[in-house]
Amino acid sequence: MQPKIAIVYLCWGMKVYLEDIVDAIAKLDYPKDRLTFILVPAGSPDGIADAIRSDVVPRSGQDLPEVVLLDDGQNRGFAANNNLAIRYALERDFDYVFLHNGDLKLAPDSMTEAVRIAESSPEVGSVQCLVRYWHEQEKVNVTGGVIHIAGYGFARDNGKLMSEIKVIDGEDIAYASGAAVLYRATALKKVGLLEEGFFMYHEDLELGMRLRFAGYRNVLAAKSFAYHDYKFSRNPKKFAWMELYRNIVTYAYYKPATLILFSPLLLAIELGSWPLALKGGWIKAKVWAFGQWFLPRTWQLLWRMRARAQTLRSIPDREFLRFVVGKIEHQETASPLMDQLINPVVDEAFKAGRKVIFW
Repeated sequence: MQPKIAIVYLCWGMKVYLEDIVDAIAKLDYPKDRLTFILVPAGSPDGIADAIRSDVVPRSGQDLPEVVLLDDGQNRGFAANNNLAIRYALERDFDYVFLHNGDLKLAPDSMTEAVRIAESSPEVGSVQCLVRYWHEQEKVNVTGGVIHIAGYGFARDNGKLMSEIKVIDGEDIAYASGAAVLYRATALKKVGLLEEGFFMYHEDLELGMRLRFAGYRNVLAAKSFAYHDYKFSRNPKKFAWMELYRNIVTYAYYKPATLILFSPLLLAIELGSWPLALKGGWIKAKVWAFGQWFLPRTWQLLWRMRARAQTLRSIPDREFLRFVVGKIEHQETASPLMDQLINPVVDEAFKAGRKVIFW
């Protein structure tokens, strides 16, 4: 019997995509009696909850798997909204939970391929689908998340052609993007769910780090395809949240000796990010993120996360740092300054520091 999977579809503001995404779920070749499709509108103002009730729920157990609508009318952020459905699945003994982005559709064999990789080893905690662009399917969106030494997370191979990338089915990655990821239920029960102290962004990175620290692997299913209608956003809130959360993650996970060793580099990156923020038009977001460090709730979140991470820790920093890099690549924010000066300098400094870490 195939493992039982809950597909969690957080669909706030995604009514325009509903028909295509539901049709893709109907075409999955995975046994429908082993799937449950959980939709979470989270108080979306576009009427998607009513559309689900009228057009999707009646198809439950017919051409669709079992359909569950979880809607309390409130938007608590990416992590808390997803956790509502994840808890539903864990309480009912599902084997895996799949996070499905709002503007993403799955290939028919995507779930079968992801489960095949997940079942290859009990050490696999998460499986990343190979995500391609929805309207330019020869282009890659993400083959796995990459973690920068300063806590930034970014999509590996974003914008490359499928013919240009070199990936291995089942290879280890730093973390799996929350756009299309299969999580092992027993791993989530051990390490916990998405961090609800984060409203949006970096939740997938932090959970991927937590899984690694607990001894699980994050891997890529190179034959499991998903198609994302990805558009780069310069939303000021995005930059604000990312700036705050990337620092919290950095200080929550590494050992004091690692933070001390890299403190000159981290300070240089922090100082350098201010003129970049000014030039890029997100200086207000940077100021907001800086101001959050004067609030008790930020420090409470940091210390709570640090205590959890260190309790789960089963690997040394030197092992985890194999999945960390010193340069940011394949992003829309790339520039000659970043590519020709900042990336090479930071990368060389990071590599030199990593060589001396024995803890």
